[in-house]
Amino acid sequence: MAVERNHIKVFVSSTVYDFEATLNRIFATLDCYGYDVYMSKAGTIPIDSRKSNLVNCVEAVDECDVFLGIIRPLVGSGVLKMGERSITAQEFDRAFGLPMPRFVLADYRVAFAHDFLRLVRQDLTTIPDYYSKKEAREDGSEVEVRKPNLTIHAEPVDLYRLAIQNHIRPAEDRIGNWAQSYKDEEDIMRFIEFQFKDVERIKAIINGR
Repeated sequence: MAVERNHIKVFVSSTVYDFEATLNRIFATLDCYGYDVYMSKAGTIPIDSRKSNLVNCVEAVDECDVFLGIIRPLVGSGVLKMGERSITAQEFDRAFGLPMPRFVLADYRVAFAHDFLRLVRQDLTTIPDYYSKKEAREDGSEVEVRKPNLTIHAEPVDLYRLAIQNHIRPAEDRIGNWAQSYKDEEDIMRFIEFQFKDVERIKAIINGR
C-alpha cells in the first residue's frame, strides 16, 4: 500500500562515510511518514548537470521546507579544496540563514569536545587534522609519520556551535538552538521518529502557527 504523500520536503544533510546504514533507516522512516526526502546518499536531490555537487546540494536546501542536520565527529562530505568548508558545512550555513524549521542531531563526542575546549579556554585551532607518530622499520630504526586525526575535527565543533547559537549572548536570547546529542543509531531514530511522526505538527511549525 502506497504511503500518502504530505508534500513536505525534508533535507537531510550530506554525511555519508561509514554512516550508510543509518541513513537508509532515516530515509525509510521519513518516507514512511509521507515526506519527500532530499538526501544525497539516496540520490533524491534534484541534480542540474551544469552545476557542481556543492551548488546542487546547497540549492536543494533552498527548495526544502525542513532541514535535518547531522553533526558527526569528522569533517562532512565533499571537501573540494584543502582548508575549505565541506559541502555538509555549507548546507548547514545555508539552512541557518533561512527561516526554515531545523532539527539537529550531534554526536556526543562533538558536544564533549565543545564543552572541553570551552573549559580549558582553547580555540578550534588546537584540534589538529594530523598528528605525528613514530613507527619502527624492519631494520629496527624509527621513522616519524603523519597520521590523520580520526577522532574529531574542528569543523563539526564549529557546526555544533552554530546549531546551539554559541555566539549569541546572553544565552536566554537564543532561539531554535536545540541540538540533540546521540550515542548510537537508536538514539538517532528515537529522535527522528518522535519529532517527525506527527505530520500536522510539522505543518504547523512550517506555517508559523
